[in-house]
Amino acid sequence: MTAQIPATMRAAVLHGRRDLRFEEVPTPSAGPGELLIEVTAVGVCGTDAAEWAHGPKLFPIDAAHPVTGHHGPLTIGHEFAGRVVAVGEDVDAAWVGRLVASCGAAPCGRCALCREGRSNVCRQYSAVGLHRPGALARYVAAPVASCVDADAWGLDPHEAALVQPMSIAVHAARRSGAAPGDVAVVQGVGGIGAFLIHVLVDLGARVVAVDLDSARLALARELGAAETITGGAASTADLLTAAWGEELPVFFEVTGSQRGMDLAIDTVPMGTTIVAVGIAKTPAPVDLGRVTVRELTLVGTNAMVRETDLGDAARLVAARTGRWDAVAAAPLPFEQVVDGALAPIAEGRPPAVKSLVLPPV
Repeated sequence: MTAQIPATMRAAVLHGRRDLRFEEVPTPSAGPGELLIEVTAVGVCGTDAAEWAHGPKLFPIDAAHPVTGHHGPLTIGHEFAGRVVAVGEDVDAAWVGRLVASCGAAPCGRCALCREGRSNVCRQYSAVGLHRPGALARYVAAPVASCVDADAWGLDPHEAALVQPMSIAVHAARRSGAAPGDVAVVQGVGGIGAFLIHVLVDLGARVVAVDLDSARLALARELGAAETITGGAASTADLLTAAWGEELPVFFEVTGSQRGMDLAIDTVPMGTTIVAVGIAKTPAPVDLGRVTVRELTLVGTNAMVRETDLGDAARLVAARTGRWDAVAAAPLPFEQVVDGALAPIAEGRPPAVKSLVLPPV
């Protein structure tokens, strides 16, 4: 079953550093195991902004991707939602017409890592909008296994695009081992930190949020943080220590900054797990001696496991349906993606915790 689909479509195509062009490109088709989705909203994240401002480093523009084979200008957009208009081979036609949220992940599904439930570190991993054409366009093709029925959760066409970043937070929480009743520090109430607070509160943890911005701290309280602390002050470390007492199971470092990681390692009590959620922009020294003698655990977290994290993420977005405006403002028109999202995010002045963009008309 296939809707009437045009042969070409408008798309936001990255050609190189600060070179995003609105172009007419061929409309993709749904391959085996895939859905063709008419996009309703796309999230813009720090990765998109960094690739636009300082790349390409991750995007396969200058060299072919080893899995997808894509080489050259790339339609960006890896956080997205939309209506299914066609299905590929071996996909149930009942998907047509449904609103779906997608994480865009495309692991091989066959290797030992995928079978162990670690598809996010599959050696043959690729992702829509990162390693193959993405969703800043009218249509996008994505694996059905990387999509969740957003209609079933009562999500609207815009907030459904929040499921992907929520799944990143779900995975980070799982990696931490946080349990109900635990104290958990979230340092950095940004695009993932805000979702992480929501995940941890739902888990039953007592969240202590740290940020430099008073508005972000107010958002943390709205999302359920039990305590908020202003970061970067002389008193920050003392306030943190007082907030958790003698035991702190987990500290999420979401800023990706040297200062943030140093604060975590210097202040947490013995036995704490520190989860490095934010991606550091440059290599930085770590006091491994302190990590060793205080028996700290440093944990990395990458993307999400679509098989386990995506469904939980949809449930968590649905738990606040209609109340995400404090996190994600009204979506920007397609033509404003650079001036309204990519540029301000790259410059450290994001217009919202999460920026959403509409597809082209």
